[in-house]
Amino acid sequence: MAKTKKSMNEVYELALQAAPSGIIVVDEAGEIRYTNQTLADMFGYRVEELVDEPVEILIPDQFAAAHRRHMENYARAPRSRDMGTGRDLEGITRDGNRIPLEIGLRPTQTPSGPVVVATVVDITVRKAIEDRLHRHEQELEQLVAERTRELEDAQREKERMLEQLIQAEKMTTVGTLVSGIGHEINNPLYALHAAAEALADETDIECCRAYGSEILKQATRIAETVKNLSRYAQPGTRHDLQAVDLSEVVEEAVRLAHQSLNDEQIEFEVSDGRVAEISARFEEIMQVVFNLLRNAIQAMPGEGRIQIVTQQHGDFVSLRIQDNGSGIPREHLKRVFDPFFTTKGPDKGEGLGLYIVRQIIIRYGGEIEVDNVDGGGARFEIRFPVANRVDKPEE
Repeated sequence: MAKTKKSMNEVYELALQAAPSGIIVVDEAGEIRYTNQTLADMFGYRVEELVDEPVEILIPDQFAAAHRRHMENYARAPRSRDMGTGRDLEGITRDGNRIPLEIGLRPTQTPSGPVVVATVVDITVRKAIEDRLHRHEQELEQLVAERTRELEDAQREKERMLEQLIQAEKMTTVGTLVSGIGHEINNPLYALHAAAEALADETDIECCRAYGSEILKQATRIAETVKNLSRYAQPGTRHDLQAVDLSEVVEEAVRLAHQSLNDEQIEFEVSDGRVAEISARFEEIMQVVFNLLRNAIQAMPGEGRIQIVTQQHGDFVSLRIQDNGSGIPREHLKRVFDPFFTTKGPDKGEGLGLYIVRQIIIRYGGEIEVDNVDGGGARFEIRFPVANRVDKPEE
Protein backbone atom coordinates (compact mmCIF):
# COMPACT_ATOMS: atom_id res chain seq x y z
CA MET A 1 0.00 0.00 0.00
CA ALA A 2 2.84 2.35 0.93
CA LYS A 3 4.60 1.42 -2.28
CA THR A 4 1.48 2.24 -4.27
CA LYS A 5 1.13 5.60 -2.56
CA LYS A 6 4.77 6.39 -3.25
CA SER A 7 4.32 5.43 -6.87
CA MET A 8 1.29 7.69 -7.15
CA ASN A 9 3.20 10.58 -5.62
CA GLU A 10 5.87 10.10 -8.24
CA VAL A 11 3.22 10.15 -10.92
CA TYR A 12 1.76 13.34 -9.47
CA GLU A 13 5.20 14.94 -9.37
CA LEU A 14 5.89 13.95 -12.97
CA ALA A 15 2.52 15.37 -14.01
CA LEU A 16 3.21 18.65 -12.22
CA GLN A 17 6.67 18.94 -13.73
CA ALA A 18 5.39 18.21 -17.22
CA ALA A 19 2.34 20.51 -17.00
CA PRO A 20 2.22 23.06 -19.89
CA SER A 21 1.54 25.88 -17.41
CA GLY A 22 3.90 27.08 -14.75
CA ILE A 23 2.92 26.11 -11.20
CA ILE A 24 4.24 27.84 -8.11
CA VAL A 25 3.32 27.46 -4.41
CA VAL A 26 3.88 30.49 -2.16
CA ASP A 27 3.44 30.50 1.62
CA GLU A 28 1.90 33.27 3.70
CA ALA A 29 5.33 34.86 4.18
CA GLY A 30 5.66 35.26 0.42
CA GLU A 31 8.37 32.62 0.02
CA ILE A 32 8.37 30.07 -2.78
CA ARG A 33 7.76 26.53 -1.50
CA TYR A 34 7.44 24.75 -4.84
CA THR A 35 7.72 25.34 -8.59
CA ASN A 36 7.46 22.94 -11.48
CA GLN A 37 10.02 22.73 -14.26
CA THR A 38 7.78 24.65 -16.67
CA LEU A 39 7.80 27.72 -14.44
CA ALA A 40 11.54 27.49 -13.77
CA ASP A 41 12.21 27.28 -17.53
CA MET A 42 9.82 30.19 -18.12
CA PHE A 43 11.94 32.48 -15.90
CA GLY A 44 15.34 30.99 -16.78
CA TYR A 45 16.09 29.38 -13.39
CA ARG A 46 16.66 25.88 -12.11
CA VAL A 47 13.92 24.64 -9.79
CA GLU A 48 16.23 24.48 -6.76
CA GLU A 49 17.27 28.12 -7.32
CA LEU A 50 13.73 29.33 -6.73
CA VAL A 51 12.66 27.27 -3.71
CA ASP A 52 12.83 29.27 -0.43
CA GLU A 53 13.32 32.54 -2.36
CA PRO A 54 10.85 35.43 -1.97
CA VAL A 55 8.34 35.48 -4.82
CA GLU A 56 9.44 39.05 -5.62
CA ILE A 57 12.46 37.51 -7.37
CA LEU A 58 10.09 36.94 -10.29
CA ILE A 59 8.56 40.44 -10.20
CA PRO A 60 10.05 43.66 -11.64
CA ASP A 61 11.41 45.94 -8.92
CA GLN A 62 8.92 48.72 -9.65
CA PHE A 63 6.01 46.37 -8.89
CA ALA A 64 7.54 44.53 -5.92
CA ALA A 65 6.22 46.84 -3.18
CA ALA A 66 2.75 46.91 -4.67
CA HIS A 67 2.81 43.13 -5.00
CA ARG A 68 3.69 42.76 -1.33
CA ARG A 69 0.68 44.90 -0.36
CA HIS A 70 -1.58 42.85 -2.60
CA MET A 71 -0.31 39.67 -0.96
CA GLU A 72 -1.08 41.04 2.49
CA ASN A 73 -4.59 42.04 1.43
CA TYR A 74 -5.12 38.68 -0.26
CA ALA A 75 -3.97 36.81 2.85
CA ARG A 76 -6.68 38.53 4.90
CA ALA A 77 -9.41 37.35 2.51
CA PRO A 78 -8.04 34.59 0.29
CA ARG A 79 -10.25 33.47 -2.60
CA SER A 80 -9.87 31.60 -5.86
CA ARG A 81 -9.17 33.71 -8.88
CA ASP A 82 -9.41 32.26 -12.37
CA MET A 83 -7.31 33.30 -15.30
CA GLY A 84 -8.81 35.67 -17.80
CA THR A 85 -9.07 39.30 -18.82
CA GLY A 86 -7.80 41.59 -16.10
CA ARG A 87 -5.52 38.88 -14.68
CA ASP A 88 -2.53 39.96 -16.75
CA LEU A 89 0.72 40.79 -14.92
CA GLU A 90 4.40 41.16 -15.75
CA GLY A 91 7.24 38.95 -14.60
CA ILE A 92 10.99 39.33 -14.94
CA THR A 93 13.35 36.56 -16.01
CA ARG A 94 16.79 35.81 -14.65
CA ASP A 95 18.24 37.75 -17.61
CA GLY A 96 16.14 40.81 -16.76
CA ASN A 97 13.65 40.40 -19.62
CA ARG A 98 10.04 41.23 -18.90
CA ILE A 99 7.35 38.78 -19.93
CA PRO A 100 3.58 39.23 -19.84
CA LEU A 101 1.84 36.64 -17.68
CA GLU A 102 -1.65 35.43 -16.96
CA ILE A 103 -2.08 34.12 -13.43
CA GLY A 104 -4.77 32.12 -11.63
CA LEU A 105 -4.79 31.71 -7.85
CA ARG A 106 -6.06 28.95 -5.55
CA PRO A 107 -5.67 29.33 -1.75
CA THR A 108 -5.32 26.04 0.13
CA GLN A 109 -4.43 24.76 3.59
CA THR A 110 -1.44 22.46 4.25
CA PRO A 111 -0.16 20.85 7.49
CA SER A 112 2.52 23.54 7.65
CA GLY A 113 0.07 26.42 7.07
CA PRO A 114 -1.87 28.24 4.36
CA VAL A 115 -0.38 28.56 0.89
CA VAL A 116 -1.44 29.89 -2.47
CA VAL A 117 -1.10 27.76 -5.56
CA ALA A 118 -0.62 29.93 -8.65
CA THR A 119 -0.94 28.78 -12.25
CA VAL A 120 1.22 30.93 -14.54
CA VAL A 121 1.03 31.18 -18.35
CA ASP A 122 3.46 33.11 -20.54
CA ILE A 123 1.25 35.09 -22.91
CA THR A 124 4.03 36.75 -24.91
CA VAL A 125 2.87 35.18 -28.17
CA ARG A 126 -0.76 36.00 -27.49
CA LYS A 127 0.11 39.58 -26.64
CA ALA A 128 2.14 39.91 -29.83
CA ILE A 129 -0.85 38.64 -31.83
CA GLU A 130 -3.22 40.98 -29.97
CA ASP A 131 -0.90 43.94 -30.58
CA ARG A 132 -0.65 43.04 -34.24
CA LEU A 133 -4.42 42.71 -34.49
CA HIS A 134 -4.85 46.02 -32.69
CA ARG A 135 -2.49 47.72 -35.14
CA HIS A 136 -4.34 46.16 -38.06
CA GLU A 137 -7.61 47.31 -36.52
CA GLN A 138 -6.31 50.86 -36.17
CA GLU A 139 -5.01 50.81 -39.74
CA LEU A 140 -8.35 49.48 -40.95
CA GLU A 141 -10.23 52.16 -39.01
CA GLN A 142 -7.97 54.78 -40.53
CA LEU A 143 -8.55 53.40 -44.02
CA VAL A 144 -12.30 53.30 -43.40
CA ALA A 145 -12.23 56.89 -42.11
CA GLU A 146 -10.23 58.03 -45.14
CA ARG A 147 -12.53 56.18 -47.51
CA THR A 148 -15.58 57.61 -45.73
CA ARG A 149 -14.17 61.11 -46.15
CA GLU A 150 -13.54 60.42 -49.82
CA LEU A 151 -17.09 59.15 -50.27
CA GLU A 152 -18.49 62.13 -48.40
CA ASP A 153 -16.44 64.50 -50.58
CA ALA A 154 -17.60 62.64 -53.67
CA GLN A 155 -21.21 62.82 -52.48
CA ARG A 156 -20.92 66.54 -51.83
CA GLU A 157 -19.44 67.02 -55.29
CA LYS A 158 -22.21 64.92 -56.80
CA GLU A 159 -24.80 67.02 -54.96
CA ARG A 160 -23.11 70.22 -56.15
CA MET A 161 -23.08 69.02 -59.76
CA LEU A 162 -26.69 67.90 -59.50
CA GLU A 163 -27.69 71.30 -58.12
CA GLN A 164 -25.97 72.95 -61.08
CA LEU A 165 -27.64 70.57 -63.54
CA ILE A 166 -31.05 71.16 -61.98
CA GLN A 167 -30.65 74.93 -62.16
CA ALA A 168 -29.15 74.88 -65.66
CA GLU A 169 -32.00 72.74 -66.98
CA LYS A 170 -34.48 74.97 -65.19
CA MET A 171 -33.04 78.12 -66.75
CA THR A 172 -33.11 76.48 -70.19
CA THR A 173 -36.81 75.86 -69.64
CA VAL A 174 -37.26 79.45 -68.48
CA GLY A 175 -35.95 80.60 -71.86
CA THR A 176 -38.76 78.65 -73.52
CA LEU A 177 -41.29 79.91 -70.98
CA VAL A 178 -40.45 83.57 -71.54
CA SER A 179 -41.50 83.47 -75.18
CA GLY A 180 -44.70 81.62 -74.32
CA ILE A 181 -45.55 83.92 -71.43
CA GLY A 182 -45.12 87.02 -73.58
CA HIS A 183 -48.74 87.02 -74.70
CA GLU A 184 -49.83 86.42 -71.09
CA ILE A 185 -48.21 89.71 -70.19
CA ASN A 186 -48.92 91.62 -73.43
CA ASN A 187 -52.67 91.04 -73.37
CA PRO A 188 -53.20 92.52 -69.89
CA LEU A 189 -50.68 95.26 -70.76
CA TYR A 190 -52.81 96.34 -73.70
CA ALA A 191 -55.91 96.37 -71.48
CA LEU A 192 -54.02 98.22 -68.75
CA HIS A 193 -52.70 100.78 -71.25
CA ALA A 194 -56.17 101.38 -72.72
CA ALA A 195 -57.73 101.76 -69.26
CA ALA A 196 -54.99 104.20 -68.21
CA GLU A 197 -55.52 106.35 -71.36
CA ALA A 198 -59.25 106.42 -70.78
CA LEU A 199 -58.75 107.27 -67.13
CA ALA A 200 -56.57 110.26 -68.04
CA ASP A 201 -59.45 111.92 -69.92
CA GLU A 202 -62.30 110.77 -67.70
CA THR A 203 -64.05 113.16 -65.32
CA ASP A 204 -66.86 110.97 -64.09
CA ILE A 205 -65.86 109.49 -60.72
CA GLU A 206 -67.73 106.22 -61.27
CA CYS A 207 -66.00 105.67 -64.61
CA CYS A 208 -62.70 106.47 -62.98
CA ARG A 209 -63.35 103.81 -60.37
CA ALA A 210 -64.22 101.29 -63.09
CA TYR A 211 -61.04 102.07 -65.03
CA GLY A 212 -59.01 101.88 -61.81
CA SER A 213 -60.52 98.49 -61.00
CA GLU A 214 -59.61 97.24 -64.49
CA ILE A 215 -56.04 98.53 -64.10
CA LEU A 216 -55.72 96.74 -60.76
CA LYS A 217 -57.12 93.53 -62.24
CA GLN A 218 -54.70 93.51 -65.18
CA ALA A 219 -51.72 94.48 -63.01
CA THR A 220 -52.56 91.61 -60.65
CA ARG A 221 -52.72 89.25 -63.61
CA ILE A 222 -49.27 90.37 -64.77
CA ALA A 223 -47.86 90.08 -61.24
CA GLU A 224 -49.26 86.55 -60.90
CA THR A 225 -47.69 85.50 -64.19
CA VAL A 226 -44.30 86.94 -63.22
CA LYS A 227 -44.54 85.36 -59.76
CA ASN A 228 -45.18 81.93 -61.25
CA LEU A 229 -42.20 82.26 -63.55
CA SER A 230 -39.95 83.62 -60.80
CA ARG A 231 -40.92 80.89 -58.37
CA TYR A 232 -40.15 78.26 -60.96
CA ALA A 233 -36.73 79.79 -61.71
CA GLN A 234 -35.78 80.29 -58.04
CA PRO A 235 -32.71 78.19 -57.16
CA GLY A 236 -33.25 77.90 -53.39
CA THR A 237 -30.74 76.20 -51.09
CA ARG A 238 -30.13 72.56 -50.34
CA HIS A 239 -31.39 72.81 -46.78
CA ASP A 240 -34.69 74.68 -47.11
CA LEU A 241 -36.89 71.59 -46.89
CA GLN A 242 -40.53 72.19 -46.20
CA ALA A 243 -43.83 70.36 -46.12
CA VAL A 244 -44.99 70.42 -49.75
CA ASP A 245 -48.61 70.01 -50.78
CA LEU A 246 -48.57 67.99 -54.01
CA SER A 247 -51.98 69.32 -55.00
CA GLU A 248 -50.67 72.89 -54.78
CA VAL A 249 -47.69 71.94 -56.94
CA VAL A 250 -49.97 70.44 -59.58
CA GLU A 251 -52.19 73.54 -59.55
CA GLU A 252 -49.25 75.90 -60.12
CA ALA A 253 -47.60 73.65 -62.72
CA VAL A 254 -50.85 73.43 -64.73
CA ARG A 255 -51.30 77.20 -64.50
CA LEU A 256 -47.75 77.77 -65.71
CA ALA A 257 -48.27 75.28 -68.55
CA HIS A 258 -51.50 77.08 -69.54
CA GLN A 259 -49.69 80.41 -69.58
CA SER A 260 -46.62 79.34 -71.49
CA LEU A 261 -46.87 76.06 -73.40
CA ASN A 262 -50.52 75.34 -73.97
CA ASP A 263 -52.51 76.26 -77.01
CA GLU A 264 -56.27 76.13 -76.70
CA GLN A 265 -56.45 72.52 -77.93
CA ILE A 266 -54.62 70.87 -74.99
CA GLU A 267 -57.04 69.79 -72.28
CA PHE A 268 -55.97 69.22 -68.67
CA GLU A 269 -58.02 66.83 -66.53
CA VAL A 270 -57.01 67.10 -62.87
CA SER A 271 -58.33 64.52 -60.42
CA ASP A 272 -57.21 65.98 -57.12
CA GLY A 273 -57.45 63.43 -54.34
CA ARG A 274 -56.20 65.46 -51.38
CA VAL A 275 -53.06 63.79 -50.06
CA ALA A 276 -50.61 64.18 -47.18
CA GLU A 277 -47.69 66.55 -47.57
CA ILE A 278 -44.20 65.44 -48.54
CA SER A 279 -40.85 66.77 -47.28
CA ALA A 280 -38.99 68.45 -50.14
CA ARG A 281 -38.26 71.75 -51.85
CA PHE A 282 -41.34 73.19 -53.50
CA GLU A 283 -39.38 74.56 -56.48
CA GLU A 284 -37.82 71.20 -57.28
CA ILE A 285 -41.10 69.27 -57.08
CA MET A 286 -42.61 72.02 -59.26
CA GLN A 287 -39.80 71.44 -61.75
CA VAL A 288 -40.54 67.69 -61.79
CA VAL A 289 -44.26 68.13 -62.46
CA PHE A 290 -43.82 70.93 -65.00
CA ASN A 291 -41.17 68.99 -66.98
CA LEU A 292 -43.48 65.99 -67.20
CA LEU A 293 -46.35 68.22 -68.34
CA ARG A 294 -44.10 69.87 -70.92
CA ASN A 295 -43.02 66.47 -72.28
CA ALA A 296 -46.64 65.39 -72.49
CA ILE A 297 -47.59 68.56 -74.40
CA GLN A 298 -44.68 68.10 -76.80
CA ALA A 299 -45.85 64.52 -77.45
CA MET A 300 -49.25 65.83 -78.64
CA PRO A 301 -48.59 68.54 -81.22
CA GLY A 302 -51.74 70.44 -81.96
CA GLU A 303 -54.24 68.85 -79.61
CA GLY A 304 -54.58 66.26 -76.87
CA ARG A 305 -55.56 65.51 -73.31
CA ILE A 306 -53.42 65.23 -70.18
CA GLN A 307 -54.79 63.47 -67.11
CA ILE A 308 -53.26 64.28 -63.70
CA VAL A 309 -54.22 62.18 -60.69
CA THR A 310 -53.00 62.49 -57.09
CA GLN A 311 -53.69 59.72 -54.59
CA GLN A 312 -52.50 58.45 -51.23
CA HIS A 313 -51.62 54.83 -50.47
CA GLY A 314 -50.78 54.41 -46.78
CA ASP A 315 -47.49 56.15 -46.06
CA PHE A 316 -46.94 57.11 -49.70
CA VAL A 317 -48.52 59.61 -52.05
CA SER A 318 -48.59 59.17 -55.81
CA LEU A 319 -48.88 61.44 -58.82
CA ARG A 320 -49.85 60.06 -62.24
CA ILE A 321 -49.47 62.10 -65.43
CA GLN A 322 -50.90 60.46 -68.53
CA ASP A 323 -51.29 61.79 -72.09
CA ASN A 324 -53.01 60.44 -75.20
CA GLY A 325 -50.15 61.15 -77.56
CA SER A 326 -48.06 58.73 -79.60
CA GLY A 327 -46.43 57.07 -76.58
CA ILE A 328 -42.79 56.06 -76.17
CA PRO A 329 -41.20 53.42 -78.43
CA ARG A 330 -40.91 50.18 -76.48
CA GLU A 331 -37.15 50.01 -76.98
CA HIS A 332 -36.75 53.47 -75.43
CA LEU A 333 -38.75 52.92 -72.24
CA LYS A 334 -35.76 51.70 -70.24
CA ARG A 335 -33.55 54.56 -71.43
CA VAL A 336 -35.73 57.64 -71.04
CA PHE A 337 -34.12 58.49 -67.67
CA ASP A 338 -30.55 58.07 -68.94
CA PRO A 339 -28.54 61.31 -69.15
CA PHE A 340 -28.24 62.77 -72.66
CA PHE A 341 -30.76 60.33 -74.12
CA THR A 342 -33.27 62.10 -76.35
CA THR A 343 -35.39 61.38 -79.39
CA LYS A 344 -36.28 65.02 -80.04
CA GLY A 345 -33.32 65.92 -82.22
CA PRO A 346 -30.27 68.15 -81.54
CA ASP A 347 -32.23 71.41 -81.45
CA LYS A 348 -34.86 70.23 -78.97
CA GLY A 349 -32.79 69.75 -75.82
CA GLU A 350 -29.81 67.96 -74.33
CA GLY A 351 -31.63 64.89 -73.03
CA LEU A 352 -31.23 65.87 -69.37
CA GLY A 353 -34.83 66.72 -68.50
CA LEU A 354 -36.07 63.28 -67.43
CA TYR A 355 -32.68 62.37 -65.95
CA ILE A 356 -32.91 65.41 -63.64
CA VAL A 357 -36.57 64.63 -62.88
CA ARG A 358 -35.55 61.17 -61.66
CA GLN A 359 -32.60 62.52 -59.64
CA ILE A 360 -34.84 65.01 -57.84
CA ILE A 361 -37.39 62.29 -57.04
CA ILE A 362 -34.69 59.93 -55.72
CA ARG A 363 -33.28 62.77 -53.60
CA TYR A 364 -36.52 62.87 -51.61
CA GLY A 365 -36.89 59.11 -51.20
CA GLY A 366 -39.32 58.70 -54.10
CA GLU A 367 -39.45 56.61 -57.24
CA ILE A 368 -40.76 57.07 -60.78
CA GLU A 369 -42.07 54.60 -63.35
CA VAL A 370 -43.00 55.04 -67.01
CA ASP A 371 -45.07 52.92 -69.36
CA ASN A 372 -47.27 53.22 -72.41
CA VAL A 373 -51.05 53.31 -72.20
CA ASP A 374 -53.28 50.94 -74.12
CA GLY A 375 -54.76 52.92 -76.97
CA GLY A 376 -51.89 55.41 -77.17
CA GLY A 377 -50.02 57.77 -74.92
CA ALA A 378 -47.50 57.55 -72.09
CA ARG A 379 -48.00 57.37 -68.34
CA PHE A 380 -45.53 58.56 -65.69
CA GLU A 381 -46.21 57.62 -62.07
CA ILE A 382 -44.31 59.10 -59.11
CA ARG A 383 -44.41 57.92 -55.50
CA PHE A 384 -43.14 59.91 -52.48
CA PRO A 385 -43.09 58.99 -48.77
CA VAL A 386 -45.27 61.32 -46.72
CA ALA A 387 -43.54 64.04 -44.70
CA ASN A 388 -43.41 62.23 -41.35
CA ARG A 389 -41.67 59.28 -43.01
CA VAL A 390 -38.76 61.39 -44.33
CA ASP A 391 -36.13 62.57 -41.85
CA LYS A 392 -33.78 64.00 -44.48
CA PRO A 393 -33.39 63.87 -48.25
CA GLU A 394 -32.08 60.65 -49.74
CA GLU A 395 -28.34 60.89 -50.32
